[in-house]
Amino acid sequence: MFAPFLFPNIMQKIKPKCLPKNAVIGIISPSSPQRDPTRLDRGIAYLEGLGYRVELGKNALQSYGGYLAGTDDERREDIEAMFLNPGIDAIFSARGGYGTSRFLNTLDYELIRNNPKIFVGFSDTTALQAAIFVKTGLVTFSGAMPSVDMADDFRTVSEEWFWGMLTEPDFALTHTVSAERLAPGGAKGTLICGNLSVMTTLLGTPYCPDFTGNILLLEDIGEEPYRVDRMLSHLENADAFTGAQALAFGQFTESAMRPASVPQRPVSEVLADYAERSHLPVVSNILYGHQPEKLTLPYGILAEIPEEGAEMRFVERAVE
Repeated sequence: MFAPFLFPNIMQKIKPKCLPKNAVIGIISPSSPQRDPTRLDRGIAYLEGLGYRVELGKNALQSYGGYLAGTDDERREDIEAMFLNPGIDAIFSARGGYGTSRFLNTLDYELIRNNPKIFVGFSDTTALQAAIFVKTGLVTFSGAMPSVDMADDFRTVSEEWFWGMLTEPDFALTHTVSAERLAPGGAKGTLICGNLSVMTTLLGTPYCPDFTGNILLLEDIGEEPYRVDRMLSHLENADAFTGAQALAFGQFTESAMRPASVPQRPVSEVLADYAERSHLPVVSNILYGHQPEKLTLPYGILAEIPEEGAEMRFVERAVE
């Protein structure tokens, strides 16, 4: 049994069943539409080549309003249909983009809680995964997606962590996340991971995770250092660091610098600044972010940062 403070604003934690051989994988587009449908085709071919059967959501290829993969209702209905369908073993988001926050207030969380299964997404699905964890306690996975990672050269470590996390119950217990140390100390808490800019939009909503007792891991792409600074400041002012056990940083892919009236700082300096301000154990440079090589990580299981060294490890299974 874990101490109750580790899960202050969620229901009892639920772990999905591990992915069986010859499983049926449902693919949905809960955020933005396909930029290039052939990428999804390649991702599906990769999955089928491994012996999995793929079922596309009814609205997975839709486009609405330019940057949405269908209306809010269409995208929400695809999620609910996949969770409700007993023939679907796991649900993969085709890609990220934008849009999951638009239907969080209409999603049927009781349906999800009563039909738990593997759900994988990244980037914009941070909002959806946070809401699902808060409202149902279901552990989900933040990582590789068919139209993004699986469409090209699915790199060795990325592939290993993706399938290991989903198919091997002991994978999380036997694999360590390498990092660099930014601030000393050890910590243990539930891993809350995702995109920084999306996470900050959840503050003040009923879908925001309670950071108390947790390890908060953040990444982002295309954000200039002052914007990363502003978002971390927002989290700080919202007391996200006050009760957290530790802070962790993944990859922050910088955009091309626009002309500015004042000098810009490297984003690494910004992260080091907030490592000091947080007064928490902090690790950085985790292989988790918007780049071809990344780890797929479980959102919601107990993790720890040892007192010595620079790493993060898990102390419970991610799947049953």
